[in-house]
Order: sequence, then C-alpha cells, then structure tokens
Amino acid sequence: MSVATETAGSTHAGIDQVRNWILGRHEEPVELNHDTNIIENRLVDSLSFVELVYAIEGASGTEIDFDAIDIEDFQSLATIEKAFFA
Repeated sequence: MSVATETAGSTHAGIDQVRNWILGRHEEPVELNHDTNIIENRLVDSLSFVELVYAIEGASGTEIDFDAIDIEDFQSLATIEKAFFA
C-alpha cells in the first residue's frame, strides 16, 4: 500500500469516526451529508461542541488549540475533513 493510499484510508476512517460520533448523539435518524451544516441543523450544539473537538482530536491524532479555533472549520464534515484530516 502506498503512503498516499494509506493516508487517504486513514483520512476516510477518521472522518467516518466523526460522522459516527455525531450520528450516535441522536436517537432518531438524521440526514448527515458531507456538506450538511452540523451547527445550523443542530446536530452539534454549544454543549456538545467541546465533545466534538475531542472526537476530532481522537480521530485525527492531532491536538486542537482551543484558543485558535475557527468555527468555520466545524461547519460540516467537509470543512472538518479539510481542516483536520488533509
């Protein structure tokens, strides 16, 4: 397996972990496309935002600096993937 393929696979697995974390927070089925705004659609609220950050850290293996958070990076799975899994 090439490094590019391995990285793409781990990126996909990481964003899937974040997707599953979000979906697991809801008892009823929710629609979560790659570009669904998870904040506007209340899939993640202010109380669970910190938990989302920790879920992303765990899935990506990187530490997120709370003092430098840009809310735009957390709008959708697409923006999360671009900011933390690219």
